[in-house]
Amino acid sequence: MKFRIDKYLLSKTEELAFITVKEDAEFKLEGYTLPKDGLNVPIKNEVLVKGIKENTAQEGLNSMSIADAMIYIIGIDPQFRYNDEYKKFLKALEKNVKFDAKSYMGYMSRKYFEIGEVTDALIYVKALITLYPDDIQGLYNYAIVCQELATQYQKDYDAKAMNDMLLEAGEKLEQVTNLDPNFALAYYHLGYHYYNQNQYIKAKVIWEEALKLGLDEEFTAEVQDNLGKMYSKVEYEEGYTLVFQGKFEEGLEKLLPLEEKYGDWWNLLFMIGLAYKNMGEMDKAKEYYEKILRMKPQQVDTLVELALCEASSLNMNRAIELLEAAAKLKEDPEILCNLGMAYLNVGNFDDANYYIERAYELNPEDEVTVACKRELAKYI
Repeated sequence: MKFRIDKYLLSKTEELAFITVKEDAEFKLEGYTLPKDGLNVPIKNEVLVKGIKENTAQEGLNSMSIADAMIYIIGIDPQFRYNDEYKKFLKALEKNVKFDAKSYMGYMSRKYFEIGEVTDALIYVKALITLYPDDIQGLYNYAIVCQELATQYQKDYDAKAMNDMLLEAGEKLEQVTNLDPNFALAYYHLGYHYYNQNQYIKAKVIWEEALKLGLDEEFTAEVQDNLGKMYSKVEYEEGYTLVFQGKFEEGLEKLLPLEEKYGDWWNLLFMIGLAYKNMGEMDKAKEYYEKILRMKPQQVDTLVELALCEASSLNMNRAIELLEAAAKLKEDPEILCNLGMAYLNVGNFDDANYYIERAYELNPEDEVTVACKRELAKYI
């Protein structure tokens, strides 16, 4: 099983010490044989220190303290070089002393979670799903702990770590729903992941499934409230998806009714303008792009789209003016090529050459830029 959050746990290896146990050492466990060259066995520093203080360091190296540390390192780093050997040891220990490794890892994770030691809680439950990758409850608990850690990283203003934890949680919740399509709480939490990623259609489908499967009264009211509040966002997502699919009229049927209530939502106006532009209704498209620029004069995509509308209406000077404004805000090869071709259309070969060459410098492998260079070569 792969994890994207390993790097946030690796520092916890500092809480472990490693002791080399030789083949002839007194380390006997029925069903387990030490490797020929011995084995580096982990032990938690706190156990070692306690043993030294109490002058019982050697006694501290019992099978359970070693097993606990092995589980800990497996949870920290699933790729640790001795993990396969540690797994053999744990399996033998289960048979010898009726040690239930899965229950132990679940217990330790809950224990640390309850006292607020969330990273340790994550390590133990991560070890659990490493050793038992199809354990549904383990996967669910792992996702919940990741969500809790994401909250802590948010408070620390660490957006990258927060995002990684949320993505990890979302992936594992999806895995839970695949393994158990009737796990209502997994759908409940997964809906929030889709919602926070602005995937409103997915969030709607997932939350509706959670309601169908049955939630506690409190969760049911919460989900119903969310579904009501996100109706317009779902309509918007459905609308722009239709526009991107080339179904412009169907897209407008979804988008236009939203304009009255959300007339200051520039994304909505942009998609309406894009639909009209692709339908060849340039005047209507320009009307929407102009509205956006009155609200956001430096919205680059809108400047470019309006310029293309002006160019298609043969208003080349206005198109050049808009593209120059866009190029000053964002030196992008596509914008520069459009600007170069606009200059070419009005016979200004020097400026056309300048902008197309600059686009080529930025991305010499871009097919559009290469085509523009080829077109320019016909004139200079």
